[in-house]
Amino acid sequence: MNKTTPLVSLLLFFLFFNAFGQVTELQYKPRPAAYEFYQNFGDTLIVSLRTPNVENSFESKLPYPMIFIHGLNSSSETWNDSFNYYNSQYGWQFGGRFDFCLNADGNNATTNLNFFPTPGADIAAFETTVQNGDYYSVNFNVNTDGSIGSAALSNQSAIYKQGVAVKKAVERVMQLTGKDKVILVGHSMGGLASRQYIQNPENWQADNYHHVAKLLTLGTPHGGSNASDSGLGWFAGIDTRSEAIRDLKISYYYSGDQGRFLFGGQEINNSSNMNEHLADPDFYNIDVNCNGILGENIVGLNAKPIDHFIDYSTVIGRITNLFGSNITTDGVVEEPQSRMDTYLTGLTYPTKVFLFNSGYDLIENHTELPGYYYQMMQGLDEPNFRQLAYQVQTNKEYTGFTTVQSPVGADNDFFKFTVDNTYDATVNVSSIVTSSMNATILDSAGNPVGASQSNSGSTIGFTRVLTAGDYFLRIVSTNPTNTNYQTPYRFTINTTLATPTNAFADLMYYPNPVKDVLHLDNISLSKVSVFSVLGQLVAEKSFDSTTNSIDLSQLNSGIYLVVLEGENQQHTIKIIKE
Repeated sequence: MNKTTPLVSLLLFFLFFNAFGQVTELQYKPRPAAYEFYQNFGDTLIVSLRTPNVENSFESKLPYPMIFIHGLNSSSETWNDSFNYYNSQYGWQFGGRFDFCLNADGNNATTNLNFFPTPGADIAAFETTVQNGDYYSVNFNVNTDGSIGSAALSNQSAIYKQGVAVKKAVERVMQLTGKDKVILVGHSMGGLASRQYIQNPENWQADNYHHVAKLLTLGTPHGGSNASDSGLGWFAGIDTRSEAIRDLKISYYYSGDQGRFLFGGQEINNSSNMNEHLADPDFYNIDVNCNGILGENIVGLNAKPIDHFIDYSTVIGRITNLFGSNITTDGVVEEPQSRMDTYLTGLTYPTKVFLFNSGYDLIENHTELPGYYYQMMQGLDEPNFRQLAYQVQTNKEYTGFTTVQSPVGADNDFFKFTVDNTYDATVNVSSIVTSSMNATILDSAGNPVGASQSNSGSTIGFTRVLTAGDYFLRIVSTNPTNTNYQTPYRFTINTTLATPTNAFADLMYYPNPVKDVLHLDNISLSKVSVFSVLGQLVAEKSFDSTTNSIDLSQLNSGIYLVVLEGENQQHTIKIIKE
């Protein structure tokens, strides 16, 4: 078996967690214990909130854990329909919720990126029940006292503050799961919170990496949204003077200049700049980067670089007009503002786009998107390129998903693994429900190691001999259907120490003694080197076939040593030259 010694395990544990031990430990703001579990509506209605079922022996079968981040004026409960499906259909384990109040000082006029217990801090984290799990949620719908609710406008706070809260969630999830990467899923403004974390290195973890494998956004206004101009925002209970509305703007209603958070510009409010309301105060504050200094020139999020080696996907909603035809808006975010690649051009691996076309939603389906688990599973599908492959371990079972692609075609899933010796690597894939699936091991350069193996019914099984190094497992579903996602396939890469084979067992070489041409049969050779008994290289030749010969007619009579190289082995023979 491919085993890791206790010493190596201890070393890996130290190296991985040492970096995260360097950050200041997050301190939780005290609150009554009941606030974690219930939300009050009015004087009588009490609603129970989602909390994890404690499971001490849980081990995830997913390569990476997922973190779900809600949008404007919303909460972590927006994901409940999808979470219920994931729990019942796949048996996924909810790891817990991270509660943050982003206006912890209760003052809308000032802002900062400090955490409790720093005096005047705008961000407070509240302790919740968390554990090793498949997925987690971030909740900004929290009041200053830790109760669940929107009185503090925490879920309408600045995206800069959301980004640093996401950092803390990522850090904690990696600690809980022992995984070195996460998947971020953001609805609406939650997608911008995710990008704020990814695109700003000052928000990254202590080892200076962001540790994000995939970003899935749903209805995210990558290019902004002016939906609040229509009155829809007021109808939905959104405060149009809030920091979030300030940050989400494509342009300001009266001054017409570009939104500062997304497109950049100076933090200044007058008739020509950031003028939204023709009233004082316009926005509660104009401190976009939340550093307490006004008048600075902001670099817009869409002008900042982004990592090209994250797997990006997005779900976009389309509502219908009076004639029943779909139009290019979800009622809140229009296209192309919902397409990230419109603004972050030249991505090496473009964002995969999946559409939800409403039947007869005449006003909006933007708020419905977190409940459409079919499109979400399309977006959560494993990477289509080996350069983005998910890291997996050998001798451990994982699950993967077959989904309909966009554009329609084969579903390629790539996983990366490493072996530290020469092993027999046996790939087993089971629970296959698609009609045609094949699997291949690729070397670090993407070259196949042996032939592709196709499914026989619901299984695939094959073995390859691998030397130490990095490899990829490519699993291809040729004709995925819209129900395949309901049943994940299972796969393992089991490794055992390979029994060395003698590549030269059937070697035949003749004649010996030799006058001119020495024939070498029944062996696949890469190179032959001829040395005198004094160790001098006197002849050399490369080969690419199983029938090989080397001309020795130019050599003087005597005894020579011939070194044969092939199949990562060497063999030496002695010949006599007449």
